[in-house]
Amino acid sequence: MIKFSIPLATLKAAVICSAKKDVRHYLQGVAIDQGHVVSTDGHRMFYAEVEGLDAKLQQVIIPRDAIEFLAKKATGIKDLKKLVKVTLDGLDGTLEVSGTDINERFRAFDNKFPAWQRVIPKAKGDEYKGEYPTFDWKYLVDFQKIAKTLGDKSLVPQVKVTPTVGPLSAAHIDFLSTEIKNVRAVLMPLRA
Repeated sequence: MIKFSIPLATLKAAVICSAKKDVRHYLQGVAIDQGHVVSTDGHRMFYAEVEGLDAKLQQVIIPRDAIEFLAKKATGIKDLKKLVKVTLDGLDGTLEVSGTDINERFRAFDNKFPAWQRVIPKAKGDEYKGEYPTFDWKYLVDFQKIAKTLGDKSLVPQVKVTPTVGPLSAAHIDFLSTEIKNVRAVLMPLRA
């Protein structure tokens, strides 16, 4: 049996970048991998290092539906640091909001999540010359939703987009004013 805890706000933020309908059904979930919470739909990726989460923990992919159902049940909880206890016995698991009777059962995906670290672009800010990449504005709005979910109290959430090399390269996304730290994202540009 495996047990660990993750902030509820981090799970709620991660679900925003997970796929809704994809033939690669493992993308319709949130991965717990190498001390991080990770999600992607192939166009954008969310990743957050979680303090106290064992980096050697075996990879677990929690279905999007289970996190969404838990989040709906926990709508009244305003404490961003409120932890969700995850218990896993084989592929059968439970999400439980600590200090409450709110819980949700799930069956973890029996797949391997993509090698997400390879997608993270190398920072090359000094070398950028040329055209600026074009991004889907809906994803930029979603990153503002993520910032709000993580505790950004600004009128307009502070999200920094840093392109890497050229118009077809991914950009780093930084969340500047959130209460929950160690959270980043990657955004792929639109292709012409």
